[in-house]
Amino acid sequence: MPDIYTYSKRVAIAAAIVLLVAAAFYMLGTHGYFFLLVLAAILLAVLFCGMTDWLVDKLHIKRGISLLLAVLFFFGSIVAAFWLVAPTVSKQVQEMQETIPQAVDQVQNWLTQYGWGQKLVDNVPDDMTKMVPKQDALFSNISGVFSTTLSFLADFGIVIITALFLASNPKLYTVGLTKLFPVRSRTRVMEVLGKCYTTLKSWLVGMLSAMAVVGVSSAIGYNLIGLPMAFALALIAFFLSFIPNVGPWLAGLPAVLVGLTVGPDMALYVVLVYGGIQLIESYVVTPIIFQKTVDLPPALLLFFQVLLGITQGALGLLMAAPLLAILMVVINELYIKDVLEDAPPTTADAKA
Repeated sequence: MPDIYTYSKRVAIAAAIVLLVAAAFYMLGTHGYFFLLVLAAILLAVLFCGMTDWLVDKLHIKRGISLLLAVLFFFGSIVAAFWLVAPTVSKQVQEMQETIPQAVDQVQNWLTQYGWGQKLVDNVPDDMTKMVPKQDALFSNISGVFSTTLSFLADFGIVIITALFLASNPKLYTVGLTKLFPVRSRTRVMEVLGKCYTTLKSWLVGMLSAMAVVGVSSAIGYNLIGLPMAFALALIAFFLSFIPNVGPWLAGLPAVLVGLTVGPDMALYVVLVYGGIQLIESYVVTPIIFQKTVDLPPALLLFFQVLLGITQGALGLLMAAPLLAILMVVINELYIKDVLEDAPPTTADAKA
């Protein structure tokens, strides 16, 4: 039976963890957008650090030069990909803006054949011009979009700059964070931070690999069945694959709508192709990629995505998976291992 000191220590640690989790949820609810931006910067810094460590290990060059090469490769790849596919994708996106409304009209015509569908269609205004804002409201909306774009660019710039600072000298920030804890706990805190880094790096590698598989497979499959705007739809599938559970559904909808403009048979082919890709990705590719990295419980992840999506919008939906991965590491290491599974001292240990 543990002594009073060990019991009190466990209670204190458990209470501190509960208070920290409660404080984290409170801060996430009140200032969640700021913390999610910080998390996005940390995630990008982890990517830079992973690439840098790989270059140092393979090329045996200084870390500063490796970081510079990693950053140049990352942004150079984005610019090169944009330069190669931007003309085709831009043209296809413009075509999609005209095609998808036609598909929506076809869906409405199909729904009118059924009683419940007719009731649903009746709720859509016949005069779509009523949905167009008045002139003063239109100028207000334009200014709102302009300010939102500037805000997005500012946030994006802050994330990149913060990530570069973090990646340039990560030890400075990790050591500084450990100094907030008692001296006897600093080694353990540093160990947990190292596991968080490893978990995020593994999750990023796995997620980027899965995204590449989905994007390339979608492009090949859509071109084989002759689906219009195949590259634009494949690019949408690639990016939305970053959002587990929800992203694949969001990416499949425009592909099916574009298929409907060609005909019901094409829409069926799209469902079969994209559904097959998702089945292979979910039950073959993802288990292979993540079997030695990060395994997030699907139901818990979906709940977390819904929670952050409701409270923080699109950014919360994007950052739900990496945030859950970090929380699972912290809870497993600091609560399950250090509190629940901490073996009480034996009688011999107590006498010693």
